[in-house]
Amino acid sequence: MTGPIAPPWVDDLFPFATPPALRVLIDSAWQHAYDTLLETGQYDRTLVESHYDFMFDLVAAPRPCDDWEQYPPPDDDRRLPVPLFATPEFVPFGALGTGAYVGWLVPAPELGRADHPVALAGGHEHGVTFIGPDTRSGLEFMLSWALRRLRERDAPPAQGRDLVGRLAEELRVRPDPDRNYPGSSWHDSAVMSDDEFDIVFDIPHGWRNDPGYDGIGVLAPAAAFDIGEPFAPGDEPSLKETLAAARRALAAGHPATALLVLMDAFATSPTCRFAELRPMWARAYRDLGRAAYAERLDAMAADYPDSCACPAPH
Repeated sequence: MTGPIAPPWVDDLFPFATPPALRVLIDSAWQHAYDTLLETGQYDRTLVESHYDFMFDLVAAPRPCDDWEQYPPPDDDRRLPVPLFATPEFVPFGALGTGAYVGWLVPAPELGRADHPVALAGGHEHGVTFIGPDTRSGLEFMLSWALRRLRERDAPPAQGRDLVGRLAEELRVRPDPDRNYPGSSWHDSAVMSDDEFDIVFDIPHGWRNDPGYDGIGVLAPAAAFDIGEPFAPGDEPSLKETLAAARRALAAGHPATALLVLMDAFATSPTCRFAELRPMWARAYRDLGRAAYAERLDAMAADYPDSCACPAPH
């Protein structure tokens, strides 16, 4: 016998509508938190966030209804984190508790797509690990990974296996701890990125995608790119060279080229350069109509010191 059904939750968690596959998970976690509310009189958002902690913690939970008492106190900061070494194009939905996140790759938010490729951002180095072309596929990978970790325990808890099985049925996926997924490989219970794998985005007519050093790169209208010789800075360009190349591209009306130059510099340079890359990086986003990504750069600033003692030329 089932109890009362939770009221609908407001879908304002991400910069776009939550893809249906992730809604399945949030619906179940929301119902669990509502059942607890009926017992205790309090809405505890941490019950939503940690409901699937055998895979990840949700980085955002629905707001409570207006008449609900809530605990912990409400958090009005709804900004999504940007993992260390990631760029604003990575939009997380789950935290792995190690500094790593699982999330979507959204190189051109203005396209308004209903779903996005899914990847892991490790939080310790540049680049991402592709784990699925859409949310459902990415969640199947995460369930397979959970099964792999459970299998390595001497006595894997039945509850964990049962929860994986229930979620797999609800999502209509078939997780397999021994399956090889494009973009990654297994090393015991760890996930390794396949450096030979190229992430391919759906490119609209008249658009272009330049992958760049991080594998995501820039997806934008072809007219926003410079058709001349690409900037070839070598392995360790000076900051002066990088900023000059980006400035020329912006002045010529090619913000996509400027963005690629700056993102490549971020991926190949000491992190202390972030503060000096950031103003022009933000302008490139704004010139492309991606002001929200410029704001995500602001959120990243606290993670990158603007001074250091590294030997790199500044």
